[in-house]
Amino acid sequence: MFSVGFVQETLEAKPIRIGGCERSEFSGFSIDSRTIRDSECFIGIKGDNYDGHDFIGDAVAKNVEIFIVNHSKIDAVSKSVVKGVVIPVNDTIETLAKLARAHRRRIFANTVGITGSSGKTTTRELAVAVLSKRFNVHTAKKNLNNNIGVPLSMLEAKTDTHLMVLEMGMNHKGEISSLSKIAEPLVGIITNIGYAHIGNLGSLDAIADAKSEIFDGIVERGFVLLNADDPYYGYLKARAGVPVIDFTSSDIKVIEDKGIDGYVLEFGGETFEFNLPGQHNLSNLAAALRIGEFFRVPVNLRIEALREFRAVTGRSQIVPTSSGIIINDCYNANPSSMIAGLRLLGASSRGGRRIAILSDMLELGRKSGYYHKMVGDFIVKNKSADLILGYGDYTRELVQTVQKAGIAAKWFENKEGLSSAARAEIRDGDVALVKASHGMGLDTVVQTLTGN
Repeated sequence: MFSVGFVQETLEAKPIRIGGCERSEFSGFSIDSRTIRDSECFIGIKGDNYDGHDFIGDAVAKNVEIFIVNHSKIDAVSKSVVKGVVIPVNDTIETLAKLARAHRRRIFANTVGITGSSGKTTTRELAVAVLSKRFNVHTAKKNLNNNIGVPLSMLEAKTDTHLMVLEMGMNHKGEISSLSKIAEPLVGIITNIGYAHIGNLGSLDAIADAKSEIFDGIVERGFVLLNADDPYYGYLKARAGVPVIDFTSSDIKVIEDKGIDGYVLEFGGETFEFNLPGQHNLSNLAAALRIGEFFRVPVNLRIEALREFRAVTGRSQIVPTSSGIIINDCYNANPSSMIAGLRLLGASSRGGRRIAILSDMLELGRKSGYYHKMVGDFIVKNKSADLILGYGDYTRELVQTVQKAGIAAKWFENKEGLSSAARAEIRDGDVALVKASHGMGLDTVVQTLTGN
């Protein structure tokens, strides 16, 4: 439960009471008038496409009585609010950050911040599973990892929370720094450095610099976990400014690689089955095991959590169907994660064909064509697919690359054509990888193939 007094003290703002409203407490914060509850405080956020202040009336219609708004909107807002408490501020996005930071401090929760070019969400969920064996852990309900989503997630933490495990995403330089200063991590984790957002940042060095911004908000006596297998490990370690703890997939002994069925592994003297397939997920697992060690979760409890773990939807998720097996990895893609997915597909024969259902990797800038051709060259060199089905302007480059090498491939002008072809092609014994950037919407193709 929050109070108007908490907001007033945190923001040094003076509430305006309208219509004799004496309301002093509320259950949480919302920026969405469509889903807000009457017990919550509405914060008007101006985004790229909408201004939340324009929907104050919708919140009022749901009996919301507490509002945080920009000073410049106060006159218009006051006309909509017949009875309520209006708190004017200079910048509602900055206000959200201040409130989140103050809430974390008042409940005495520590924070684990996770960033990296790929594997963030899987690492976050693995870490949550491990840490929850000993602590009350809070994390985002959805993939909320920007300057609005992170503070909103923090403000949802209950008062008995011990640890917040937060994912930090970015498109441009400076964003991770801001998020880290909001979250104030006791521990920061960088999963890896890859090609995601290279179109905005220009080079892998620049991406490494941007990811290293997580160091900016780490609290005094804090730590950072770095991937010792990553080529940028030494570069990041030299920039850290805080003690570094390594994690590496070589800490985990592979007893059996079962392809798309995952692994049989050994760690800390215990053998266990791990359901996530792919070498890249061993790296994510190593990070989760190390963060568990940092917070002194006993090995047996860490292993118990991992035995129970299942893939996050859209990330290396294995979905059996009546015709073939689908590897649903369509939540996002960049050249590094695309190659990781194709490497998994290449090792996933079930007696049928290995089919790659692909679409564009976005935010790669002027070298988009080059990176799609690079992925095509990988397929040719490693023989990681028997059939490619592609859609998207840049994916045409990939399809043409593999066709020239004699690999069966088809390109489609739209997603509907791709979906119909995929449904017609996949048969018993086939394994199909579905992979693309989230903006290409291949989740609908997965729905067509799986019926879910």
